[in-house]
Amino acid sequence: MEKLTGTSLAGTSITRQRIENDYYATPIESTQALLSNETFCGNIFEPCCGQGHISEVLKKEGYEVFSNDLVNRGYGETFKDFLNAEFITYDNVITNPPYKYAKEFIEKSLEITTGKVAMFCKIQLLEGVQRKELFENTPLKTVHVFTRRQNPLRNGSEFDENGKKWASTMCFAWFVWEHGYEGTPNINWI
Repeated sequence: MEKLTGTSLAGTSITRQRIENDYYATPIESTQALLSNETFCGNIFEPCCGQGHISEVLKKEGYEVFSNDLVNRGYGETFKDFLNAEFITYDNVITNPPYKYAKEFIEKSLEITTGKVAMFCKIQLLEGVQRKELFENTPLKTVHVFTRRQNPLRNGSEFDENGKKWASTMCFAWFVWEHGYEGTPNINWI
């Protein structure tokens, strides 16, 4: 019988390498769930477009989408470092940011938008002293918590190197900020 360790209980493997540039694409169903619960007025900027997993769902729903990524994976109009490059003002941002830079992506997205900012992140984003200050000082309106596990696509692929579908032990949510919102964040289970 396999001995359970902290890493195996947490659902991680120390033998697996972290994906380069933190590229974990968003499943189509995850973006569809956001759109079933939120409406967006105006254009949408996707600063971490990867291979277009979020952008393509948005376009199919009729949104005008501008896509960018740090790395050219064959999709997007621009390939700039979102945190260090200048961008025009957009109505909305919808993205799945690299988790270790989530706070910085939220702050930058709020700087360059006039409408909403939606971030697909692990529920653990709610933890931490620095993020507590962020949430207290920004217009976080809703946290849409997934009731079923979402399976981010490692390197944009639905399957691992053995042809097995990825599985996740992590809980994800869409965190949605709305400029002008004042009040306590709402929790919604999706």
